[in-house]
Amino acid sequence: MDRPEERLALIEILETIERHGRVARAVDVLRWPLTLGRALDNHIVLDDPYAAAHHARIEPDAEGRLLLHVFETRNGIDHDGRRLDAGKPWPLPPGGATLQIGATRLRLRLPGEALALEKPLPGLAPGRRLVTLACGVALLLLQAAVQWISLDPGVDYSAWLPTLVGLPLVLVGWCGVWAFMSKLFQHRFDFGGHLRIALPWLLAIGLVDALWPQLAAAAGTPRLWQLASPLQGLLAALLVRAHLQHVLPLHLRAVTAAVAALAVSGAAISLGLTWRAFDSFATSQYMSTLPLPALRLTGSVPPATLVQDMAPLAAQLKQRVLKAKKDEETDGGDGAAE
Repeated sequence: MDRPEERLALIEILETIERHGRVARAVDVLRWPLTLGRALDNHIVLDDPYAAAHHARIEPDAEGRLLLHVFETRNGIDHDGRRLDAGKPWPLPPGGATLQIGATRLRLRLPGEALALEKPLPGLAPGRRLVTLACGVALLLLQAAVQWISLDPGVDYSAWLPTLVGLPLVLVGWCGVWAFMSKLFQHRFDFGGHLRIALPWLLAIGLVDALWPQLAAAAGTPRLWQLASPLQGLLAALLVRAHLQHVLPLHLRAVTAAVAALAVSGAAISLGLTWRAFDSFATSQYMSTLPLPALRLTGSVPPATLVQDMAPLAAQLKQRVLKAKKDEETDGGDGAAE
């Protein structure tokens, strides 16, 4: 069907779920001026209690430029974060504009607008399926290797069920929950999109869990070894952020701020509980990972140096014993008083 020659512009009224979300209604503009408001004598009637009866009018000037006239209204009009009030007419860009009238967001499309390039469908992007498959196989092999190292020789085959069956089930459930959220906010059950997000991040978390302690042990750096858990927590937060950005692609700053706030709060609570339990920010004071001899990057420590470094532990242990006895006596005295 040919485009009607009398169409001068197009007004798209957007859904309120997204700031620039799906189009709920589109109205052809066949002539100027164009009036907007709640009253029935407007060209576009807005079902919005926050819009005035006669809210605004759009019309061209003598040179053909579109001007926006804002009538007497309490809420005005928002254009790219700028509030437009009644008074002088406001010129509109030749490529169109997005306007917020009350709680209604609408987009004015003009013939001179510059259209973005066509986006490829997520499932048809070249190489994505191969990358997703490679990440899935690598994750399964990594978890199988970790399980094989931890099992005793001759163990029953049922010990492999958590890796071979449990991991896929957890992955399906995780991506299913996020796909359901995509269905709520974007009206599409994008399970494949969230699977492509989850697999690389989960693989990174698994690699940190398996290789980071070996790297720290090979370098002989306890501080580096203690950073394994915080690094995994950071990767988990970035995984959640990636899922949320896929669900709410137009709220990247809000998503990043929310995930950062949750991550900082969780880290503070975790450190507080760890300090209360161990009088330290680390759950373990000593490295529990031995490096492979061929991968050791630092030299050996003489026994005398080891004994010298352990000497301060005697005073610390004595202090902890005295503190424990004092706590027992305090608890005993409280029990006797009762």
